[in-house]
Amino acid sequence: MSEVTVEFPGSGGGNGAGVLAAEPLALLTDIDEFRQGYGKFKSGEWDNSKWQPFRLRYGVYGQLQPGVHMIRIKFPGGIMDVDGVRAVAEANRRWAGAKLHLTTRQAIQIYYISPDDAPEVLEYLCERGITTREACGNSLRNMDSCQLAGVCPREHVDAGKVAQRLALSWIRHPLVQHMPRKFKTTVSGCETDCASTHIHDLGLIATRKDGKVGFKVFAGGGTGGIPVSAVEVADFVTEEQLPAVVEALVRLHQRYSNRKNRNKARIKFLVKRFGAEKFRALFQEEFARALELPQRPWEPLEWRQPTEAPEPISPGGVVAQHDGKACVIVNPPLGLLTSDEFEALADLAERYGADSLRVTRDQNLAITGLDPETVTEIVGVVRGLGFGVEDEPGDVANVVACPGTSTCGIGITNSQNFGKEILDQVQSYTAKPNLTVNVSGCQNGCGLHHVADFGFRGMGKKIGGKNAPHYQIYFGGDARKNGHIGLTGPIVPARLAKTALDLVLDGYATGKVNGETVREWALRLGKDGLKALVKPIEGEIDPENEGLFFDFGEDWTFSPPAGRTAECAAGFEDDDLMRDLADDGLINMDRALAADRNERALVFAREGFRYAAERLRIRVGLPGTDDDSEELVISTIRGADEDDTGVIDALDGYLETRVAAEAGGDPAPYREALALWIDTAAEMMARPVTVEAFDPTAFDKSGGVMDLIRGS
Repeated sequence: MSEVTVEFPGSGGGNGAGVLAAEPLALLTDIDEFRQGYGKFKSGEWDNSKWQPFRLRYGVYGQLQPGVHMIRIKFPGGIMDVDGVRAVAEANRRWAGAKLHLTTRQAIQIYYISPDDAPEVLEYLCERGITTREACGNSLRNMDSCQLAGVCPREHVDAGKVAQRLALSWIRHPLVQHMPRKFKTTVSGCETDCASTHIHDLGLIATRKDGKVGFKVFAGGGTGGIPVSAVEVADFVTEEQLPAVVEALVRLHQRYSNRKNRNKARIKFLVKRFGAEKFRALFQEEFARALELPQRPWEPLEWRQPTEAPEPISPGGVVAQHDGKACVIVNPPLGLLTSDEFEALADLAERYGADSLRVTRDQNLAITGLDPETVTEIVGVVRGLGFGVEDEPGDVANVVACPGTSTCGIGITNSQNFGKEILDQVQSYTAKPNLTVNVSGCQNGCGLHHVADFGFRGMGKKIGGKNAPHYQIYFGGDARKNGHIGLTGPIVPARLAKTALDLVLDGYATGKVNGETVREWALRLGKDGLKALVKPIEGEIDPENEGLFFDFGEDWTFSPPAGRTAECAAGFEDDDLMRDLADDGLINMDRALAADRNERALVFAREGFRYAAERLRIRVGLPGTDDDSEELVISTIRGADEDDTGVIDALDGYLETRVAAEAGGDPAPYREALALWIDTAAEMMARPVTVEAFDPTAFDKSGGVMDLIRGS
């Protein structure tokens, strides 16, 4: 067999060993592609249905406010150096119009970006090694990890490095550009599970089994309108197998998830569809297939023996690291900072020799690698900037909130303003000092209201026949315990939610027995008991009280966002998906040949051919279905493109070399013919479609297209 080099996307050359190096996180070619796409949109060549999913893959998100964008900046594991922090601060200062926002998935968002400025922002960040690629859209999103990854005494391994390596293994891969829906991954460095694996599409927990180090694998978790805890699909995999774990789940997602209803297209719906046992079996089968093929190289991780230490709490204050250094966790309320404040924290980190800065999943900022002798001084500087650092649990308010209607197009309530309103209420709560209160502006749950001690979910509900903002209260969620999704409780008007919070806090403080957790207490009370807690506010729900129809911080009467579609659920054109899957077929053929799996290589080649052929059928307005025979596909193309010698020659060349390869001949010519066929389809798709591109006499011929149209 001829020597085969696997050409992963964007890598630009082989090493002769069948697998290439991981992708760089930031590539200037991404910016070139984005500029080209934006140019096509501005010129009218692309409509919004083409432009929207394209820009989302580059982290450019629509806002509630017309004519501006939010840009989401992606940091795997939330890990940044001081130069990265300064770059984000400067980008926000130059082009944005608000405070930057630390998110619950360890990314950073900046707002009010002019569409014409977006390419400049992306280029500025990219030149400094920072990416927004696949931070939004139906892609493999930012890889999360524990907030103390790499420094926590309890960890087996640095989960942040795992997140970074997986990100580099999959960024730009054609398989993950146009998935049925987004795919979220997180990594925990030990069984404490600070990274909340049970609410992710894929969760990895570092562990030891029979003296070996590796990971447990969980899949199918999620919050949103239907919160579900993940199921275990593998009790142990080695670190080198992690890219294959991702591949197996992504391929199941592409193959089986719902492409017609994106509201039912997450991994959790596959678990529901097949049942946990069947889904686990499907994963194991796909995982075994992925293990047969080369992956990008995996540099061995450094494992350690965990040592005794208190379980990390949030925010956390000053934490002793396992290497003798210290970490200071900074609490900017609700994760909001100005550029000057963010830059000042970078200056502080540099001045005191910090190793890194981390965005945490609860919207805080961890500064790691500090000399314990300087911690008191550092804490003083941080507090001088106006940010909290805990001395004792609870003396900094632990409130998490998504933006809600401050910027989000599908937000129902202004969760961010409500979060600001309750900061003082939550602080120093003696009944549970490390209390968590999370607020989401809608059912999608970006504020993680399902996994807090007390969660608030924004919704609309009528008072006297008129729409008013409301919150539903959730009780006893836990981000670290699988199955501990918050219990649904009463619904209260948004303007009375502060009073409702006081009532439930008092109810728990005075009503818990024998050290009950919030969840145990809520389960004992039941729905009727929880509803009774807020009964005192019923007398204040008066349709004549106009204040009930205004949300916190808003000066307009409440109106629910009827008919709005979430940006992250945007569809995409079928041709974009076919292009990606054709490229994936060619990549997989190369991988199979490199592993001497010739039979699988031939299967992948047929898949790549079919997807490229579907592009040509889409081009002439004759798309088919997955059930169409290959004979029908080929006859459609011959009828539509019979006068284009380039297409017909590429088609005939592919078919001729396939016959030889499937008869046991050298697969190398077949591989080259497939590559030419895919390139020919791409070239045809780039041409404008004209009437002459389709031969009307095809309708007068029997068989193929004519029989399909006649239904014969």
